[in-house]
Amino acid sequence: MKDQVANNTRKFFKNKVPELLAYAGYSESVLISSHDLSAPKVSSSNKNSAESLIFRVDMSLQYVQAIKLALNTMPPLYKQVIELTYFKHLKMFQIAQQIGYAERTIANSKNKMLKEFAIRFFAMQARLGIEDKDIIDLTKIKEVA
Repeated sequence: MKDQVANNTRKFFKNKVPELLAYAGYSESVLISSHDLSAPKVSSSNKNSAESLIFRVDMSLQYVQAIKLALNTMPPLYKQVIELTYFKHLKMFQIAQQIGYAERTIANSKNKMLKEFAIRFFAMQARLGIEDKDIIDLTKIKEVA
């Protein structure tokens, strides 16, 4: 059975990150650039009809910032493998060629890298002041009866 935390993180990168980036108005390149995300991109509006959209955009910006901060605190190799896999969409053999490691070494370490990201992402959300109820917890595992 695959590691559940690594699997959660894999699904997060494939499914949730593109959605968050779209709401935040960014492309994947913002996560691997030195672009500063601390300044909000969207200004508040007093229109109630737009309030929920503004909240969603604001939350997405915070999540994207937490992703970027988590990546930037990872060991360089882990960060590079995650970026090449999920933002540059390279295959395992291409990643191995680019970073000079055996494909098997990367494949064997990938779950560890994803779990490390999950922990750091959780911490960065808390550090940014995202409320507990809104934190995306990739470390949660479901109990199997």
